[in-house]
Amino acid sequence: MDIKTLNIPPEVKREIEEFAAEVERLNRGEVSADDFKRFRLQQGIYGQRQDGEQMVRTKLPFGRVSADQLGCLADFADKYSNGILHVTTRQDIQFHFVKISDVPKGLQDLAEYALTTREACGNTVRNVTACHKSGTCANESFDVSPYAGAVSRFLLRHPLTQNMPRKFKIGFGGCNGCGLTAINDIGLNAVVRRENGKEIRGFKVLIGGGLGSYPQAAQLLAEFVPVKDLLRMCEAIVRIFEQYGDKKNRNKARFKFVLQKLGLEKLKELYEKEFASLSGAAYSEIKVQEDRMPDVSKFTPNHAFDSDPEFINWKSRNTCKQKQSGFYNTQIKLSLGDLTSAQARGVCQIASAYAAGYMVNTVNQNIMIPWVKEEAFGSLFGKLKEIGLHKSGTEQLRDITSCPGSETCNLGITASRGLARHLSEEMEKNHTASPELDGISIKISGCPNSCAQHHIASIGFHGAAKKVNGILTPFYELMLGGNISEAGAMFGTTVTKLPAKNIPAAVKRLTENYQQEKMAGESFVDFFARKGKMHFAALLDDLKYLPDIEKSPHSYTDFGSDKKFSLEDRGQGECAGAVTDMIQDHLAVAERSLFQGKLALEKAAFAEAVRQANRSVVASGRALLVTEGIDFTDDTESL
Repeated sequence: MDIKTLNIPPEVKREIEEFAAEVERLNRGEVSADDFKRFRLQQGIYGQRQDGEQMVRTKLPFGRVSADQLGCLADFADKYSNGILHVTTRQDIQFHFVKISDVPKGLQDLAEYALTTREACGNTVRNVTACHKSGTCANESFDVSPYAGAVSRFLLRHPLTQNMPRKFKIGFGGCNGCGLTAINDIGLNAVVRRENGKEIRGFKVLIGGGLGSYPQAAQLLAEFVPVKDLLRMCEAIVRIFEQYGDKKNRNKARFKFVLQKLGLEKLKELYEKEFASLSGAAYSEIKVQEDRMPDVSKFTPNHAFDSDPEFINWKSRNTCKQKQSGFYNTQIKLSLGDLTSAQARGVCQIASAYAAGYMVNTVNQNIMIPWVKEEAFGSLFGKLKEIGLHKSGTEQLRDITSCPGSETCNLGITASRGLARHLSEEMEKNHTASPELDGISIKISGCPNSCAQHHIASIGFHGAAKKVNGILTPFYELMLGGNISEAGAMFGTTVTKLPAKNIPAAVKRLTENYQQEKMAGESFVDFFARKGKMHFAALLDDLKYLPDIEKSPHSYTDFGSDKKFSLEDRGQGECAGAVTDMIQDHLAVAERSLFQGKLALEKAAFAEAVRQANRSVVASGRALLVTEGIDFTDDTESL
């Protein structure tokens, strides 16, 4: 593949040509699929559940994308994918159902618009995220986006980040926790100090956060690191991860496990040593442009919707004043994080005609257009309505976050998108527009991996499978009370496990109970803390059961399917941290119990030896069941 004539940086040209060559070798049988996997993952290409299909993920630092770039992504969706652009919880855009043979040409098309998929997947530094309101938020300490961009550029293709023990995530926050810094490997919250009469910008540094089956909130490394030391600080931490991350056991290889193993004080000591060792290293200056008003095209206001209740509701729920007087951030609610190529082109036109010509993807799988004047609301709403993106309620109850689930993911146990779609439709039809429900969030993952971040939701679900009345059935584990802010993360408490088809009834019951019994001004998180786990377990107890399959066969199927529920088409995941953690932990219990059983046998404590042997067998069985996505709480049922 010859792309030497294109206006693309030399290193990017070389990567694309190498990828095309590897695809050719794969097609000729000169390289195995396993050997090719690591190579394609580094380029942001995941294998899908469906044979021969790929997911392609672009890497968009802090989620910002120009109108021209979004147009390029829309073209990619039409030429190589299924016409759908999917916004992720790390502010990327990804595509599904891409043929591997189309990837090299697709990468070339993206590169012409300064877009890359490099290191969006695999054991690399993933997309650097930031609060979507950075630069426009009235409450921010300062605009963190230039610094997020600088860290992203610095670590992309860095020799240290090409074969890390596991993936590594960095997030920036400027104010109230929108950057989700407490669940990142490095979380950076903007801080301003005054020294000798001058304002000094810097960051409060958190480390070791993460979700998965064993979530951990990030811990404080440093109260203040000045921006001049930002890149040096990030390199020092990455160096520690590279040295101490467990490359032999990827189940325990994330940075949070390094922190657990070494302890915070030891890790601080290592950090100080690494930071000092880099004193002679040269780092590019992070350039920050002076604040200025962007050029916004002239337009004629549209007053046709002024008295339209739908418009009035949209205006109150989807717009927010910027710190720049006269301008607003406007959010576009995306169902399941999806928009069609035609909708994407419509958003490009809207941003160019009524704003500054760029958009920002949010961690809640929506799109924000900043720099909109209030007098443009009617025109913007009208254009959004023409393309079906005018629904109100971003970052509120009806704005549900979901991972791809079993639709495309090899690890997906349940159809999380099907459930999210059903819940959204039900809420649009029913009573959930009440403002008192706006603070409730719902996040749904199709397996324990927490790609939809269910641990930090007011109401969180992750997919599982369980036998009911002898029939394998899609299930969800319900967590309540999750929350995240600049102060830290509070992970949801597991309350119960419910059949998938009973989840809508459970959500309805939960929200109604909150409305009926909450105190004045009490949030759902505080309501859960006051009432306690057992209150909600009792509230939902009858929903744990299903009628006989003869009476209600649909109760045993998953959302979006009329076929018998099965896990036969699950494959080997390529981002299986949480699932492999669970397997490893069950096996560790089995090994410990076996050892304890042998000791008991040597002491002739036969009853204890039998108990430990039984425990070991059950734990081993549960480890095997995890590979099939099946979860039994009963020991006999597990065996």
